[in-house]
Amino acid sequence: MNRRGFTLIEVLVSMAVLAMIMASVWSSTKQSLDSKERVEKRDRIYQNGRVALRKIADDISMAFLIKSPAERAAAAATAVAATGTASTAAEVQTRPRPITFFIGEDRGERDEVRFTTLSNIRLFKNAKQSDQAKVSYSAQADPEDSQKINLVRTFSPYLNEESTVEGTSYVAAENIREFSVEYYDLRKQEWGRTWNTESIDWKDRLPRAVRVTISFPDPDDDRESIVLRTA
Repeated sequence: MNRRGFTLIEVLVSMAVLAMIMASVWSSTKQSLDSKERVEKRDRIYQNGRVALRKIADDISMAFLIKSPAERAAAAATAVAATGTASTAAEVQTRPRPITFFIGEDRGERDEVRFTTLSNIRLFKNAKQSDQAKVSYSAQADPEDSQKINLVRTFSPYLNEESTVEGTSYVAAENIREFSVEYYDLRKQEWGRTWNTESIDWKDRLPRAVRVTISFPDPDDDRESIVLRTA
């Protein structure tokens, strides 16, 4: 009976062939894993960008302004004419008036927009809040990494006499490259990079439309950007 086994050369050749096969399999698997990781990174960027844009759109779509004192005086006069009593007019004129505003500042690739909105949602029963709120969006350096820029949403559920927004802040989108906002002026029929209801040019007027652009570094090429914008 022939019990001849493998020679040392045959074993070495077999191991070399097996190593080549394993290297080929690992190379193919690694490429697949790298492609999967790149796709997931891009998906996360698109998902985060879409969520941020949707939240901004929800807030801006419910932006509001309270009539200026002159318009309130006219409303008071109308009330007097309709009721024939001055008490109604006095009530309209003396009723406390919080500041409402819509201010968009052009800061190059790091714009800021802040406004009063009706998008507040009370999270607790009997909370002393209404649907009114102040909201701002701005591009800010990450406190832990100054090279990283985040889109930050600041929110206050209370209106006061200030057009600044101080309250709860959280990151709406991480590691952005650009945050720019454009405003459509119906009177001029053109887009602009600023808006300020405290200025005579836009007094008591909201923009007809707002266009928001957020860009992120491309995970495949840091010199390129992934750009998302509202329609």
